[in-house]
Amino acid sequence: MKGMVFVHLLEMVENEFGELLLESAIEHAQTSTQGVFTSAGTYPAEDMLKLVASLSELTQLPPSALYQHYGRYLFSKLFASYPMFPQEVLNNAFSFLASINDVIHVEVHKLYPDAELPKFITHYHDENKMILEYTSSRRMSDLALGLIEGCLQHFKEDVEIQMVPLLEDGTSVQFTLIRKP
Repeated sequence: MKGMVFVHLLEMVENEFGELLLESAIEHAQTSTQGVFTSAGTYPAEDMLKLVASLSELTQLPPSALYQHYGRYLFSKLFASYPMFPQEVLNNAFSFLASINDVIHVEVHKLYPDAELPKFITHYHDENKMILEYTSSRRMSDLALGLIEGCLQHFKEDVEIQMVPLLEDGTSVQFTLIRKP
């Protein structure tokens, strides 16, 4: 995983839970880097799993809730750090989400050619409903859910989200988004 994902996680934990909890979480997690991450680095996904498990134990929040919360936080950071989005993807949340694979991830690969990104396949999209499929060997659908929620918050859209696992191992999940009237 790209280091920026770790750096933003540590930043969020320090801002929201404090430096002492962050230090305890890093120490308890026993990551491959002892908690030292740089934005430009690439690190094992297991380090993220270890950090979130450690945070869960220390905060008594379930890992799914932590991933989801972090996803909302991460969306705002990622959106702010990539000001080169084409205008057509900035019309609303659905157009932005529909562009993840074909526009946004293409740009990410230009900056980070070795990045292993999840796939977001749009199966259906109109102005009131969208069906997205998330596929990733990392099984971080709760993080994806948080990113989607962060996108909806950014565009100030009121949308119901249904999340249904497509595979038992968690590598594929379907999100159905329906605009509220």
